[in-house]
Amino acid sequence: MLLNLSLVTDALISLIDKYIRASPAWPIGVTPGVLNVSAEPRDKLTGESTIGMYLYHITEDAHFKNLPSPSADLPPIRYTPMGLNLYYQLSARSSTPGDPGIQREQQLLGLAIKALRDYPVVDDSTVIANTKIFAGDLDRTDNRFRISLLPITHNEALNFSTSGEHRLRLAVYYQVSVALLEPEKPTLRAGRVLKYGVFTFTRGAPRLDGSRATVTFTMPDGTAASVETQPAEVSVRNLTTNTGGEIIFFGSDLTGDQTTLLIKNKRFTGPIEVPMDWGVTATDTQIFAVVQPAAGPAKILPGIYSAIAKVTTHQMGPDNQMRTFIKTSNEMPFIVTPRIDNAIDNTITRDPLTGEFDVRGAVFQDPVPQGEKPTIESIEVFVGPRSLGAGAALGKFEVIDANTIRLRFPIPGINSNETVPFRLIINGAESAPNWVTAP
Repeated sequence: MLLNLSLVTDALISLIDKYIRASPAWPIGVTPGVLNVSAEPRDKLTGESTIGMYLYHITEDAHFKNLPSPSADLPPIRYTPMGLNLYYQLSARSSTPGDPGIQREQQLLGLAIKALRDYPVVDDSTVIANTKIFAGDLDRTDNRFRISLLPITHNEALNFSTSGEHRLRLAVYYQVSVALLEPEKPTLRAGRVLKYGVFTFTRGAPRLDGSRATVTFTMPDGTAASVETQPAEVSVRNLTTNTGGEIIFFGSDLTGDQTTLLIKNKRFTGPIEVPMDWGVTATDTQIFAVVQPAAGPAKILPGIYSAIAKVTTHQMGPDNQMRTFIKTSNEMPFIVTPRIDNAIDNTITRDPLTGEFDVRGAVFQDPVPQGEKPTIESIEVFVGPRSLGAGAALGKFEVIDANTIRLRFPIPGINSNETVPFRLIINGAESAPNWVTAP
């Protein structure tokens, strides 16, 4: 910190002077005393080989505004340092007439630019030619200045360099930051800290690397099959049979005093923490859960979701008070698929009660109040390669209620007694493999 801003200028002048004198580019045979580095502006420079480093503007650095006062003194702003950005114009002047003088000016300016580029940060440790740059009142003050070349365009340079009848001047512009203006010394001190609370964690933040689930089904020929899906594709649990819904998230650092899941969906206003009936249990590398038909007040409809692991840890502080620390992981996607319940060996047959081909499961419909956006935005039904339209006519499908979809046979292109794949896609999520045999 400092009060005399000229000390910053002196340090820059010393840096340029010592660098140029030690440079092999400095002309051999030229008297060392000829070089002069001055703090004057360009129109005041004189001499055969003169460089000017002129401070022309100052602004307050926004980063250092409103720093907390180190004491209880009033007004507090008097006792905090003020950060300043200093703006300099670097120019050169040679009294030698004609081209030799112009060439000398350009040579001097190039060497000065090289000096400020090679030493972009200046502090107590900066030494050139065995000489410290910080001297006098600036030495051993822990000041540190960063020197940056400003990207002034050639059009903007005209505003800096010309005035009235003066001709265009060659100059370069720099910002030096941050010069801390020394505050007043406080007369009051804050109270003593009697206890320190240091909490150490040997584990990192939880991370999810993926999700997976196993889909089991029976082929039309009676062969049992299973497929592991990543990201997980899972239907909500059937509460009547207590089957389905199992999902696994895997990653690292997933255990603490308590682990649960937050789930997100575009229908939700924010992440929802799943309740206890999801049965969330965790190991260091895996989280096990069962997708239920609801997560608190929110229904779980077919679609794309994401999960976040929430790991809670408790630690006792030095004041014998328990502290709670919560860490959350990255998001990991998973898909909730439509569930089909009435397929025998994954083959949908005619309903004995209605005589219709009724597909029963969940969730096919979710009525919303008039004027609100539908929660089930799209339903697609494929029988074999054919996409069925919605409606009550033959060859179409009809959503009867939240648990029933009715197929209207005959369907063009599907022969009687032919067994073909049945696909149900709701909100972009497709059901597990099923088949249907045409009557």
